[in-house]
Amino acid sequence: MQVEQKSVSSQTNKITYTYIKTGGPRICFMFSGLGYTYEKPLLYYVTMLMIKHGIDVVQIHYTYSKELMTKSTDEIADVMMKDICLVLQDVLPQNSYKDIIFAGKSLGTIPLIQRVMKDEVYKDAVMLLLTPLLTRTELFESLLKSSHKGLLVIGSGDHYYTEEVYRLKTNPMNIAVIENADHSLDVLYAPAESLRVLGTVLDGIEQLLWDRK
Repeated sequence: MQVEQKSVSSQTNKITYTYIKTGGPRICFMFSGLGYTYEKPLLYYVTMLMIKHGIDVVQIHYTYSKELMTKSTDEIADVMMKDICLVLQDVLPQNSYKDIIFAGKSLGTIPLIQRVMKDEVYKDAVMLLLTPLLTRTELFESLLKSSHKGLLVIGSGDHYYTEEVYRLKTNPMNIAVIENADHSLDVLYAPAESLRVLGTVLDGIEQLLWDRK
Protein backbone atom coordinates (compact mmCIF):
# COMPACT_ATOMS: atom_id res chain seq x y z
CA MET A 1 0.00 0.00 0.00
CA GLN A 2 1.21 3.47 -0.88
CA VAL A 3 -0.04 6.77 0.62
CA GLU A 4 0.56 10.03 -1.22
CA GLN A 5 -0.29 13.59 -0.20
CA LYS A 6 -0.99 15.50 -3.39
CA SER A 7 -2.27 18.86 -4.56
CA VAL A 8 -3.69 20.18 -7.79
CA SER A 9 -4.34 23.77 -8.89
CA SER A 10 -6.22 25.85 -11.39
CA GLN A 11 -5.94 29.59 -11.92
CA THR A 12 -8.40 30.20 -9.10
CA ASN A 13 -8.33 27.09 -6.92
CA LYS A 14 -5.86 24.84 -5.14
CA ILE A 15 -6.96 21.63 -3.46
CA THR A 16 -5.05 18.92 -1.62
CA TYR A 17 -5.95 15.25 -1.37
CA THR A 18 -4.70 12.01 0.12
CA TYR A 19 -4.30 9.17 -2.39
CA ILE A 20 -4.15 5.70 -0.86
CA LYS A 21 -3.08 3.14 -3.46
CA THR A 22 -3.72 -0.55 -2.88
CA GLY A 23 -3.04 -1.65 -6.45
CA GLY A 24 -6.63 -2.78 -6.93
CA PRO A 25 -8.98 -2.09 -9.85
CA ARG A 26 -11.51 -0.02 -7.87
CA ILE A 27 -11.42 3.45 -6.34
CA CYS A 28 -13.43 5.35 -3.75
CA PHE A 29 -13.55 9.15 -3.73
CA MET A 30 -14.47 10.52 -0.31
CA PHE A 31 -16.13 13.87 0.37
CA SER A 32 -16.06 14.84 4.05
CA GLY A 33 -18.45 17.01 6.03
CA LEU A 34 -17.83 20.60 7.10
CA GLY A 35 -16.47 19.58 10.50
CA TYR A 36 -16.67 15.80 10.18
CA THR A 37 -13.31 15.01 8.61
CA TYR A 38 -11.49 11.81 7.69
CA GLU A 39 -10.04 11.07 11.12
CA LYS A 40 -13.55 10.90 12.65
CA PRO A 41 -14.84 7.35 13.33
CA LEU A 42 -17.26 6.84 10.44
CA LEU A 43 -14.99 8.07 7.65
CA TYR A 44 -11.90 6.50 9.26
CA TYR A 45 -13.47 3.05 9.29
CA VAL A 46 -15.01 3.44 5.84
CA THR A 47 -11.46 4.15 4.64
CA MET A 48 -10.17 1.03 6.43
CA LEU A 49 -12.97 -1.03 4.87
CA MET A 50 -12.04 0.13 1.38
CA ILE A 51 -8.40 -0.75 1.98
CA LYS A 52 -9.43 -4.18 3.29
CA HIS A 53 -11.15 -4.84 -0.03
CA GLY A 54 -8.21 -3.63 -2.10
CA ILE A 55 -9.95 -0.42 -3.16
CA ASP A 56 -7.89 2.72 -3.72
CA VAL A 57 -9.06 5.74 -1.73
CA VAL A 58 -8.94 9.46 -2.47
CA GLN A 59 -9.78 11.76 0.44
CA ILE A 60 -10.41 15.29 -0.79
CA HIS A 61 -9.33 17.97 1.71
CA TYR A 62 -11.51 21.00 1.08
CA THR A 63 -12.14 23.69 3.68
CA TYR A 64 -15.07 26.10 3.65
CA SER A 65 -16.47 28.65 6.06
CA LYS A 66 -19.81 28.07 7.78
CA GLU A 67 -21.22 30.87 5.63
CA LEU A 68 -21.24 28.44 2.71
CA MET A 69 -24.21 26.70 4.31
CA THR A 70 -26.30 29.88 3.96
CA LYS A 71 -26.14 29.62 0.16
CA SER A 72 -28.57 27.72 -2.02
CA THR A 73 -28.02 24.00 -2.57
CA ASP A 74 -26.95 24.53 -6.18
CA GLU A 75 -24.57 27.33 -5.23
CA ILE A 76 -22.92 25.06 -2.67
CA ALA A 77 -22.64 22.27 -5.23
CA ASP A 78 -21.00 24.61 -7.77
CA VAL A 79 -18.46 25.92 -5.25
CA MET A 80 -17.49 22.43 -4.15
CA MET A 81 -17.35 20.95 -7.65
CA LYS A 82 -14.67 23.46 -8.64
CA ASP A 83 -12.41 21.72 -6.12
CA ILE A 84 -13.70 18.20 -6.63
CA CYS A 85 -13.37 18.29 -10.42
CA LEU A 86 -9.70 19.26 -10.12
CA VAL A 87 -9.06 16.05 -8.18
CA LEU A 88 -11.18 13.82 -10.42
CA GLN A 89 -9.37 15.16 -13.48
CA ASP A 90 -6.01 14.64 -11.79
CA VAL A 91 -6.68 11.01 -10.83
CA LEU A 92 -8.98 9.30 -13.31
CA PRO A 93 -7.24 9.95 -16.67
CA GLN A 94 -4.05 8.42 -15.27
CA ASN A 95 -5.73 5.15 -14.29
CA SER A 96 -8.14 2.58 -15.68
CA TYR A 97 -10.37 1.72 -12.74
CA LYS A 98 -13.16 -0.75 -13.46
CA ASP A 99 -15.40 0.54 -10.69
CA ILE A 100 -15.88 3.90 -8.95
CA ILE A 101 -17.40 4.47 -5.53
CA PHE A 102 -18.30 7.87 -4.10
CA ALA A 103 -18.71 8.31 -0.34
CA GLY A 104 -20.05 11.60 1.01
CA LYS A 105 -20.74 12.71 4.58
CA SER A 106 -23.20 15.53 5.32
CA LEU A 107 -22.00 18.59 3.33
CA GLY A 108 -20.13 16.20 1.03
CA THR A 109 -23.41 14.68 -0.14
CA ILE A 110 -24.49 17.96 -1.76
CA PRO A 111 -22.13 17.85 -4.78
CA LEU A 112 -22.62 14.09 -4.95
CA ILE A 113 -26.39 14.28 -5.27
CA GLN A 114 -26.69 17.54 -7.22
CA ARG A 115 -23.83 17.07 -9.67
CA VAL A 116 -22.00 13.71 -9.68
CA MET A 117 -25.12 11.54 -9.63
CA LYS A 118 -26.55 13.52 -12.56
CA ASP A 119 -23.41 13.09 -14.68
CA GLU A 120 -23.70 10.30 -17.26
CA VAL A 121 -19.98 9.58 -16.81
CA TYR A 122 -20.73 8.24 -13.33
CA LYS A 123 -24.08 6.57 -14.00
CA ASP A 124 -22.73 3.17 -12.89
CA ALA A 125 -20.89 4.41 -9.81
CA VAL A 126 -21.91 3.25 -6.34
CA MET A 127 -23.02 6.04 -3.99
CA LEU A 128 -22.58 6.02 -0.22
CA LEU A 129 -24.66 8.88 1.20
CA LEU A 130 -23.87 9.23 4.88
CA THR A 131 -26.25 11.58 6.73
CA PRO A 132 -27.34 13.55 3.65
CA LEU A 133 -29.09 16.89 4.17
CA LEU A 134 -32.55 15.58 3.34
CA THR A 135 -34.38 18.68 4.56
CA ARG A 136 -32.94 20.57 1.59
CA THR A 137 -35.79 20.18 -0.90
CA GLU A 138 -33.56 20.21 -3.99
CA LEU A 139 -31.48 17.32 -2.67
CA PHE A 140 -34.49 15.23 -1.81
CA GLU A 141 -36.13 15.82 -5.19
CA SER A 142 -32.90 14.82 -6.94
CA LEU A 143 -32.76 11.59 -4.93
CA LEU A 144 -36.34 10.74 -5.88
CA LYS A 145 -35.32 10.84 -9.55
CA SER A 146 -32.06 8.93 -9.10
CA SER A 147 -31.48 5.36 -10.30
CA HIS A 148 -28.07 4.92 -8.67
CA LYS A 149 -27.29 1.91 -6.52
CA GLY A 150 -25.76 2.47 -3.14
CA LEU A 151 -26.56 3.09 0.50
CA LEU A 152 -28.17 6.06 2.23
CA VAL A 153 -27.79 6.19 6.01
CA ILE A 154 -29.37 8.72 8.36
CA GLY A 155 -30.33 8.77 12.02
CA SER A 156 -33.86 9.48 13.21
CA GLY A 157 -32.36 11.99 15.65
CA ASP A 158 -30.49 13.88 12.92
CA HIS A 159 -31.71 17.45 12.40
CA TYR A 160 -31.59 16.77 8.65
CA TYR A 161 -33.83 13.71 8.98
CA THR A 162 -37.32 13.65 7.55
CA GLU A 163 -39.85 10.83 7.45
CA GLU A 164 -40.09 11.56 3.74
CA VAL A 165 -36.96 9.39 3.41
CA TYR A 166 -39.23 6.35 3.21
CA ARG A 167 -40.43 7.60 -0.17
CA LEU A 168 -36.99 6.62 -1.46
CA LYS A 169 -37.59 2.94 -0.67
CA THR A 170 -38.73 2.41 -4.27
CA ASN A 171 -35.28 3.43 -5.57
CA PRO A 172 -32.34 1.03 -6.13
CA MET A 173 -30.60 2.86 -3.27
CA ASN A 174 -30.63 0.94 0.02
CA ILE A 175 -32.08 3.11 2.80
CA ALA A 176 -31.03 2.67 6.43
CA VAL A 177 -32.66 4.78 9.16
CA ILE A 178 -30.83 4.38 12.46
CA GLU A 179 -33.15 4.90 15.42
CA ASN A 180 -32.09 7.68 17.82
CA ALA A 181 -28.79 8.34 16.02
CA ASP A 182 -27.71 11.95 15.52
CA HIS A 183 -25.92 13.69 12.63
CA SER A 184 -22.66 11.92 13.54
CA LEU A 185 -24.58 8.61 13.71
CA ASP A 186 -23.91 8.55 17.45
CA VAL A 187 -26.56 7.63 20.01
CA LEU A 188 -26.23 10.26 22.74
CA TYR A 189 -24.71 8.98 26.01
CA ALA A 190 -24.78 5.40 24.69
CA PRO A 191 -21.25 4.51 23.53
CA ALA A 192 -21.89 0.78 23.14
CA GLU A 193 -24.98 1.46 21.03
CA SER A 194 -23.02 4.00 18.95
CA LEU A 195 -20.39 1.36 18.23
CA ARG A 196 -23.10 -1.09 17.17
CA VAL A 197 -24.48 1.54 14.79
CA LEU A 198 -21.02 1.97 13.27
CA GLY A 199 -20.78 -1.79 12.80
CA THR A 200 -24.21 -1.90 11.16
CA VAL A 201 -23.27 0.84 8.68
CA LEU A 202 -19.97 -0.85 7.83
CA ASP A 203 -21.76 -4.19 7.31
CA GLY A 204 -24.14 -2.51 4.88
CA ILE A 205 -21.28 -0.97 2.93
CA GLU A 206 -19.35 -4.23 2.90
CA GLN A 207 -22.34 -6.07 1.45
CA LEU A 208 -22.44 -3.54 -1.39
CA LEU A 209 -18.74 -4.08 -2.04
CA TRP A 210 -19.18 -7.86 -2.20
CA ASP A 211 -22.15 -7.47 -4.56
CA ARG A 212 -20.02 -5.35 -6.93
CA LYS A 213 -17.12 -7.80 -7.16
